[in-house]
Amino acid sequence: MLPSPAGSGLGGRGGSVPSAADSGLLAAPVAEAFDIAPDARPLLQDAPVRVGGCFTRPLPLDRTCSSAARSFFREAVAGLGLPGDLVHDGITMASELAANTLHAQGNVEYSGNKQRAVSGIPEFWLYLRGRGARTEVVCKIFDSEPGWSVDALEQPGKAPLEQVGGRGLQVVAALSAGQWGGHPSRGRLGAWKVAGKAVWFALRVPPAAETARYGRRELSAEQAEDELEVMLTERGLGSRLLRADEPGGQISVLSVSRHLTVWRYGKTLSWRAHEGAYQRMQVYDLVDVGEQIVCAHEEAVLVDPAVV
Repeated sequence: MLPSPAGSGLGGRGGSVPSAADSGLLAAPVAEAFDIAPDARPLLQDAPVRVGGCFTRPLPLDRTCSSAARSFFREAVAGLGLPGDLVHDGITMASELAANTLHAQGNVEYSGNKQRAVSGIPEFWLYLRGRGARTEVVCKIFDSEPGWSVDALEQPGKAPLEQVGGRGLQVVAALSAGQWGGHPSRGRLGAWKVAGKAVWFALRVPPAAETARYGRRELSAEQAEDELEVMLTERGLGSRLLRADEPGGQISVLSVSRHLTVWRYGKTLSWRAHEGAYQRMQVYDLVDVGEQIVCAHEEAVLVDPAVV
């Protein structure tokens, strides 16, 4: 069950699911669709993908989810200079992953009066990671119902393939040349941020593309630390965040939970993943840094629910 406020309306299994047209999600801006206060969003929330933002949209709760994902992918990568065949592959993979969300709507919740989804709705995310010739487009589809094991994504011949849309994940594995996977995560939209899973694929941006040649918006180390704190708070991890900055600004420490601490030295961010290995990333990959830290937190929660 979702950790939701008392008095929430019908759940995804308990009542009728509104169509995309009824919900108005495709027509409404993200903030309006979920009543998100402007000052509650991360600073990069509305920034274009090419300068470091994360393109985020709610997916419809009906069979138009695949066509919506195709439209979202085209919109999100516009201006990135991707070849047509690469865009076609990305559209196909986004469509396949979005189709699987039809099997994962049991935790969608609605307002009592409007019959409007307020939390747990599937989401489309797209952002850049890497730099220069190693720049990648990362596309993720989030849903709030685990339902099938994230670990089983590493075994594409197992039952989850049949449970979530037949050969869809095999198509993604082939078109992405193995650059795909899944992990625990939290939603970016909604009245409260729920736990769930994100399934993703990545596509390399051609080195000649303007996005790869000119990079993204430069953040100072202090700006990046501030932005990361806002990002994690917006994802529902703000209640236990503790931060300490060394005089001079070269080093700072951000405690997320008793299992997870993020260190910044200059423009390098590091933390210990659930399996014990340290991860290190640069501040220009801040969206992916935030996502990896959320994943590390959710992995720790699966082992020890007291982390919450």
